Amino acid sequence: MAERRIRVGLLGANPEKGWGSAVHIPAIATLPAFTLEAVGTTRQQSAEESARRFGARLAFSDARALTSHPDIDLVAITVKAPEHYPLAMMALEAGKHVFCEWPLAATLTQATEMRDLAAKKGVKAMVGLQARAAPAIMQAHALVNASYVGRVIAVRMACALPGGGGRRSQEGLYVIDKANGASTMAIQGGHAIDALRFVVGDFAGLSAVVANQFRSVEVIETGEIRAKDAPDQILVSGQLCNEAVVSITINGGAVAGHAIEIKIFGTEGTLSISGQGGLNFQMSELVLEGARSPSRTLAPLDIPAAFDRQDVDKDFKGRQPYPGVDVPRATIVNVTNLYERLGRAILENAPLDPDFGIATEMHRLLDAIEQASATGRYQIFGS
Repeated sequence: MAERRIRVGLLGANPEKGWGSAVHIPAIATLPAFTLEAVGTTRQQSAEESARRFGARLAFSDARALTSHPDIDLVAITVKAPEHYPLAMMALEAGKHVFCEWPLAATLTQATEMRDLAAKKGVKAMVGLQARAAPAIMQAHALVNASYVGRVIAVRMACALPGGGGRRSQEGLYVIDKANGASTMAIQGGHAIDALRFVVGDFAGLSAVVANQFRSVEVIETGEIRAKDAPDQILVSGQLCNEAVVSITINGGAVAGHAIEIKIFGTEGTLSISGQGGLNFQMSELVLEGARSPSRTLAPLDIPAAFDRQDVDKDFKGRQPYPGVDVPRATIVNVTNLYERLGRAILENAPLDPDFGIATEMHRLLDAIEQASATGRYQIFGS
């Protein structure tokens, strides 16, 4: 890569906790193409503390001042989902490259506007669909393309996750309002389904049931009962553009048995991508297994060293734990892989995946799933 370093301004750099400090800052520190130039929070005091802790030169409590600063090349948006749209639009209007976490926006309309503005400004715009950069997922994608399983005939995905249940902290109450675009459907569903479509391809059509099994939640700190309208259960059946049939179950609010799995059945073999515990594909330590005919027993498959990152230090001195979760090394690996792609795209004008176009298609697919459930009608999606 060129010697010029990409100067990052990170919005959501809480000095004590959060996705930005736990994951993005270690990823940025790993790659020589990037430097953390500025941090932004909602209070100047915390922004200055973050700047001291993480070695940033600039600290902002005004997002517009950060996004418009001439010394910032790339704005990383790691705040809660409802704020993605206004902050990304602000950064894009200022002509900055953008890395925005998933969900890209609260609605398809917002996502489309963000995609179109990025294209108009001629900047690189990446979305944080990190499962596409997980080593096991990347290798599964490569194996499917190399016909390891032969012709794909069926795909099955099952996710049992704790999020979306009947108790929620005050900090996380925004996810219970469907309008905020941060439900189990949007977050867990978006990450998981995008991992599937990255490996095996897009949907041609689908039927679905989307349900809300937890219509009220208890606020952990106060015991208050709050109404919830965000869905937490997703069932999808359909067909991919390659004519393979697909089934998906995503169960939020599971109290035990947390696990994730994608199984890909083909004419010549089978692949399995799985993880245990309460984290989704974009965060989990994943296991890749496979078998080719005539073998009938799945066995672990090697993952190329190039897909993993020996340079990622899970104990990076500035890293703080994601709230309530000890962030696995895999999470930082995945985000670091995305930053490496983004750096190449910016410095060498290389193609970018996943970009805002891919994110917009994911929002469109989630809307099709909602529509299929609401109408009881098979939805045509893709071609």
